[in-house]
Amino acid sequence: MRRVSAAAFVTLLSAHSISTLHAQEVDANGAGTDAGVIDSVVVLGTARENTTALTSTAPVDVITPEQLRETGAVTVNQALSKLHPSFNFPQGQNAVKGQGVRSASLRGVGPAYTLVLVNGKRRHLSAQLSGTDPWPAAQVVDINTIPVNAIERVEVLRDGAAAQYGSDAIAGVINIVLRKDSSGGELSGRYGGYSDGGGDTYQLLGNAATSLGEDGFVNVSIDRLKNDNVDRSEADWRQLFPTGDSRNQTYDKKYGQWGQSDRDNWTALVNAELGLSDNVRAYGWANYSDKSAMNYVNPERIVKANTSSPTATNPNRVSENAVIPIYPNGYQPNMTYKAEDIAAVAGVRFDSDTLGNLDVGVSFGQNETGRYTDNTINPSYGVNSPTSFYLGSWKSRTTSVTADYTKDLELPGLQSTVLSSGVLYRHEYWGTADLGDAAGYTSGPLAGQSVASLYLPGGIYAQYASLFPNANFATDTASGVIAATGSSTSGIQPIDAGSVTRNVYGGYAGLDFTVFDKLDLGLTARFEDYSDFGNTTNYRLTGRYEFIPEVALRGTVSTGFHAPSLAQLGQQSTGYTSTFTNNGSSILTPGRTRLFRSNDPQAAAFGAKALDPEESTTFSLGVVLRPTSSSSVTIDAYQLDVDDVITITDTIQGPNVTAAFNAIGLAGYTQATYYVNAWDSRTRGIDLVGRQQFNFSASTLDITAAASFLDTEVTKLNPLTNIGTSAVIGASRIRDAETGIPENKYILNGRYSLGAWSVDLTGTYYDSYTYNVGTVPGVATANGNIDQEFSPETYIDLGFDYEFSAGLRLNLLVQNVFNKYPDKYVNGNRSSGINPYSFIAPNGASGRFIQGGVTFTF
Repeated sequence: MRRVSAAAFVTLLSAHSISTLHAQEVDANGAGTDAGVIDSVVVLGTARENTTALTSTAPVDVITPEQLRETGAVTVNQALSKLHPSFNFPQGQNAVKGQGVRSASLRGVGPAYTLVLVNGKRRHLSAQLSGTDPWPAAQVVDINTIPVNAIERVEVLRDGAAAQYGSDAIAGVINIVLRKDSSGGELSGRYGGYSDGGGDTYQLLGNAATSLGEDGFVNVSIDRLKNDNVDRSEADWRQLFPTGDSRNQTYDKKYGQWGQSDRDNWTALVNAELGLSDNVRAYGWANYSDKSAMNYVNPERIVKANTSSPTATNPNRVSENAVIPIYPNGYQPNMTYKAEDIAAVAGVRFDSDTLGNLDVGVSFGQNETGRYTDNTINPSYGVNSPTSFYLGSWKSRTTSVTADYTKDLELPGLQSTVLSSGVLYRHEYWGTADLGDAAGYTSGPLAGQSVASLYLPGGIYAQYASLFPNANFATDTASGVIAATGSSTSGIQPIDAGSVTRNVYGGYAGLDFTVFDKLDLGLTARFEDYSDFGNTTNYRLTGRYEFIPEVALRGTVSTGFHAPSLAQLGQQSTGYTSTFTNNGSSILTPGRTRLFRSNDPQAAAFGAKALDPEESTTFSLGVVLRPTSSSSVTIDAYQLDVDDVITITDTIQGPNVTAAFNAIGLAGYTQATYYVNAWDSRTRGIDLVGRQQFNFSASTLDITAAASFLDTEVTKLNPLTNIGTSAVIGASRIRDAETGIPENKYILNGRYSLGAWSVDLTGTYYDSYTYNVGTVPGVATANGNIDQEFSPETYIDLGFDYEFSAGLRLNLLVQNVFNKYPDKYVNGNRSSGINPYSFIAPNGASGRFIQGGVTFTF
């Protein structure tokens, strides 16, 4: 951890009393006010009513709709990344992996450790086992299924809270609180794009509310988002056509595609409440989302060479993936992830001053994610192959029943005593929904045939042999063979289909109380029984001591539990090796591949064994300073230990692996992967939050700032079985966990409002981060990859807002005002020149984004 930087920032905050989150005061009913104070009532992390962010025993932040809007972000994930210093979800876009799912992550660890709630109810997981570099694949919540205009506020608890909220709440909890308006509405339209081209973005937002009964409401929100692909590719440095072919001089070498995916999203949400009597209220909400994201995968050429160097491979050989009659110039496949998501919650709340408060709710959520690929081919079928394939889909479902009870108690010697307790039942399902098109994963009549033989006289491609005047197909014995499937066509096969279910029963009890008017204490314990992993008991202790109204000390101790996701337990996939590499030297052995289920008896031949749950312990200690009624500083240090971290193995291959495949009856397979409990980790960090508000005679200025400093260390490697010389977990995977994201992140914001005008200026600083690859740091791998540290990055965002008296508001937002980009990949890390930027860039790599919007409120 960079303690000098942290100390300097602490000094800055203490000197100027500035804060992280510009938030209006929120009253107990969730309504915003303009009271000119800097605190907000929260419901997250506490059982007490009227607890605020600054009087909470743990760090809680509140993000308002105004903040979400003023970032210019079009999704919840992007907005939180810009607003919250502890939020670490890279905005770089991988070619396909992770495109459809954008989740939440806190405290420098993966998104699987952050629990997402909506109105206090657990949100179900996406069906996709997605990966967001530098984290391995995990099954997570897609927070972009919530319309941005349906949100009243977002509460972020930066603390382990599994004892209160259950599994997944290891690094923190994000609670999305929905709007409760009972009248009026608004219509908004936004249009924007990137100044360097691409990414044209259209967003239409609608919200309408009406009363229901005497004191109820129905609130409806619709969010329509469409943005085009952003292409930041550069010219391919490879020879694209055979030697002597005139197209080598005339064909545009900037033909590959690399950049942010396009999106085509519809999301809608209805939130409602109805008073049944003076003490009983019914509530419910329903959410529907239809999302798709398309991006490009590695392009294929008609020649075998991968670089401009003829010594790497021979450009006079034909590529194994070429089908010249269909694609005479090669082809650029693309892949689309399409997800349909539905969620519904219904419940009844009973409130009584004498009997206490009881909330009984039922939740249901379902997600189905499928994949499609276009402009591609299965070479083993030759000219008879389709060029578009459906790759199948997965489905996940969660049904929960919860009953939560709180009651104020009067106990001798204690004040403000609140009892909290509850019981739960949850049923989870994950499985295959549809198989892929058979033509994508089955072997056509050309599979296994020598490429050269197809161009000999009498061969099916003989008429194209003249394109390769320097090739001698009759004597070429090293040209390769036609693969069993295409590089991007193999979908879910019958042998990989399956499903997994889980039942969870549990209960919790807690007590919050005050001693001597100054010491707030809380203790919560939770017991849960998993049908597949047995029992777990977790606890959480919290405390806050107020020395004087201006100074308080707070701290927590907690344990956590995270069961392997059902997708990690149940997914199996079978494919074929892609030979696309950076320098033409393939480090992958041609043949079939298999992602094994960890508990598959066949996987034991490669060192796999059944997964264990991940467990955590968190310690935090913080100070709250309130120098004046319009300023605050909070400093919270923490240590998060996670045992038995689940990750995916490296690609295991080599003679011993091939022999192991043969021994279990899988001849032709050469590579294996599976999920494994790989190591224990420790993350230590400091979060700093501060704010100063200035109220002038006709205007207001909020100066806000925040910082997150963290350091993650892999403290212990679990015993793993290497197969021959092939490591199950490579050293680069460990380095990814430690240095794959910036250790330090600063946010500095100023918001000035004068009458109908407001101006918002934000600067965000990301410390350096590293792309890790290979066994030895700094030593290139066989295919040219090498560790690369990326320089710190600073981005400036600017927004203008003008509100007319008739309910009309105009805004102009510029993200990345100075059009900054992260460092480019060194040549060894670029796929033959096409992809200039990494996938782990914290702010993405698309450049300046300019957006204008209009909102009409009625």
